[in-house]
Amino acid sequence: MRPSLVILVLCLTGCASYVDRGPRVRVASEEGDYETVASIAQNFAADAPKDALVWNLDAASALRAQGKLRDSIRLFEQVELAFRAEEERPGFSVADSTLSAFSNGYAEAYRPRPADRIYASTYQALNRMELGDVNGARVSMARLRFVQQAFGSGQLYVKPKTAEGKYDVAKASKDERTKEGLAIIEENLASLTVEGTYDDAFSHWLQGMFFLRLGQDPSDREKGRKELLAATQLNRSNEAFRQDLKDAEAPPSEGKGTIVYVVAETGMCPNWYEQRVDIPLFVVAARVPYVSVALPALRPSGLNYNLKLKLDTKDVAMPLASRPDALIAKHFEAALPGIKAQAFTSTAVKATASYLINRSSEEAANRQNSGTGAVLWSLATKIGTAVYTVGTTKADLRNWSGLPARFSVARLDAQPGQKLTVVGHPEATLTLPAGKVLLVSLKSTQENKPIVFRCTPLVP
Repeated sequence: MRPSLVILVLCLTGCASYVDRGPRVRVASEEGDYETVASIAQNFAADAPKDALVWNLDAASALRAQGKLRDSIRLFEQVELAFRAEEERPGFSVADSTLSAFSNGYAEAYRPRPADRIYASTYQALNRMELGDVNGARVSMARLRFVQQAFGSGQLYVKPKTAEGKYDVAKASKDERTKEGLAIIEENLASLTVEGTYDDAFSHWLQGMFFLRLGQDPSDREKGRKELLAATQLNRSNEAFRQDLKDAEAPPSEGKGTIVYVVAETGMCPNWYEQRVDIPLFVVAARVPYVSVALPALRPSGLNYNLKLKLDTKDVAMPLASRPDALIAKHFEAALPGIKAQAFTSTAVKATASYLINRSSEEAANRQNSGTGAVLWSLATKIGTAVYTVGTTKADLRNWSGLPARFSVARLDAQPGQKLTVVGHPEATLTLPAGKVLLVSLKSTQENKPIVFRCTPLVP
């Protein structure tokens, strides 16, 4: 019995490599060092198969930022193949997969979250549009439409019920000490979820713009109208959305001049961190009144700002299209009751088992003539069970850290030869080429960090 306890402790208290490696990738992303992000994330993916999916997401978006679109497409294809393999498994449930993605443990392979699926398809569509691969982009748009229909809804989340004989989460949540810990999580979430939606307006607009500008027939135009309508319903203040919807609802016509779409990614998605919360251990009474639970939590990165542009000497507004940081927080907030239910119950079960083991060894040590060995074993058991409980109670903080805080979209009427400049970054200047429809991609994590700035003719 004694050797088995030692083996149990050793097997279940191993460290999770992502805890040490994740911040390295995050910092490189914040600095705009996309070459480093792509390199180390791909190395980590090869080294840690269980975490490969999340590392590949970071690497693929970093390759896109570098302008290595074909390499980015290759990695996003691997990611989406993994997504589809999961979705095509017998018995696959969208809701179950979503909930498990937020409460998955380090010992298991990373499970994709709704934001992973939505933005992987969005970036893949952008990659293929910039390469002029219209047929490939059409495939990406079909995938993106499915993902948003399946995963872009609050109906995925069902309030968990406390099963008979399980830990009473609702009762614990009323405890003052427990409420204090949970309040920290809720306070950080509140600042993010105010503008949060389960679906992404920018991704709908991208589909609408594609079918409006690159569509082949009236059915494509109708697809574009529906997607642009969905975008404006999610975000009624973006003028580019409204103008495109107006064009989609009007009879087709040959436009004059050049339409320039500027798509800007700015800031960084929220930081994931571990929040310890004390919960009452009802079944153990006074001997172990509270036990610590590790919950994943979110807080704003503080890197959320908007860039200013000029077209020649004219100021260009960059209106908000969508907020990935708020979408991530909205889904997490909805999943939080399920996360609490699983974490509270799991921790309570471990703590109860530890208590029973400790009580048994303590009783053995207190018997007459038990000897020094029994006393030492009692002490070792207490230390071992404590290490086991702490070592196996970790919040899963794996996340796609390279996502921006916000997408912004502007639509400009311009002429070839005009100069578009990021204010405060004279090095970020481009001369607009000829073309009926141009797509400008812009990315920056912080105001004083490198700017990604490139232009692609969508319609010559």
